[in-house]
Amino acid sequence: MPEARRERPVEQTMSTPFPSTQERLARYRAWRLREPVDRPMLGLLWEPDIPPLADLLDLAGHGMPVLPHQIRPERSLGYIERWYEQSSELACDLVQRFTPAFGIPWIEAIAGCPVVGAPGSLWAEPVLKDYADRAPIRFDPGNPWLAKLLEFTRTLVTAADGRFPVAVPQFRGPLDTLAAMRTPEQMCVDLLEQPAEAAALLAELAELWIAVGRAVLDVIPPFHGGTMARMGTWTPEKILTAQNDVSTLVSPRLYEQFALPGDRTIVEHFPCTEFHMHGSEHHQVPNLLKLERLTTIQFTLEHTIGGPPLDAMLPVVRNILQQKPLILACLDLQTAERCLAELPAEGLCLTIATNEHEIPEETARWLRRRCT
Repeated sequence: MPEARRERPVEQTMSTPFPSTQERLARYRAWRLREPVDRPMLGLLWEPDIPPLADLLDLAGHGMPVLPHQIRPERSLGYIERWYEQSSELACDLVQRFTPAFGIPWIEAIAGCPVVGAPGSLWAEPVLKDYADRAPIRFDPGNPWLAKLLEFTRTLVTAADGRFPVAVPQFRGPLDTLAAMRTPEQMCVDLLEQPAEAAALLAELAELWIAVGRAVLDVIPPFHGGTMARMGTWTPEKILTAQNDVSTLVSPRLYEQFALPGDRTIVEHFPCTEFHMHGSEHHQVPNLLKLERLTTIQFTLEHTIGGPPLDAMLPVVRNILQQKPLILACLDLQTAERCLAELPAEGLCLTIATNEHEIPEETARWLRRRCT
């Protein structure tokens, strides 16, 4: 467990007139409980720590393997400090968190997938040719990728020193990891032609996901008496973020049969959980709403980049809001304005999403105008 530390208060300044950290946490509580409010929560869903750092990509080289010892967490700290300074000047309701993500496919690597460098990304290579030949997936405290993940997390916790929250990074879900191990195309075939084998592996991957999540949460200290999740949720209890992006390729019936049991296992093993979704996964929303203990859903509208049209997504969003608090991510200000005009405020956290290294000035001005 991390050592107890006295958290530094986050003071208001002339450049950040609203809101204080305590005001933000009060809005979080009202949002989570879907209480009547004067307006939705508004903020920036900013993930500059999602893309890999250029020096790691240069070190790896295109198509070359990446090994845990090549990852130097301290190289991220200069970036984190600059991003923290930017976030400190932003007027919005969300608390900015940082994670040891940086494009590293942590869960896939811990599950045994080789990691290789690719243009602009790190990639988990398929590792499972035949179910008959595989060893069981088990949590190993000595796994070198797990050790590097915990080292990276501790490095960020030390650098934060109570100034900002550190969150569990992007963990791809059991279905995502199966797709990485087998390729997405083969995974889809497996669900139809080798259902028992696929289901057994998915169950093992869910247990691995839980064990890794617990290990990371154990080294993250509280932030103002609670924990931040990757997509922006703060709760008094421990929380982390689930996802299954590859569910875009799977029918709701197959998802309910193969993926939902693992989702339920994950949700029931943690006090709080948020679930990250893309618009292309909208057909899985009814499945996820069956998870009574799921704390919140984060849903990204992607009609501006080829995703489902906004008119088709707004009814999906309203359905979520009737049952769960929602972090809704927009990719442009025009969409955000329409959502403000047409959606109820209760239970809604409306965000502008970006993973650029600089906060767009137009977005910062919009948040300042709307939040102050």
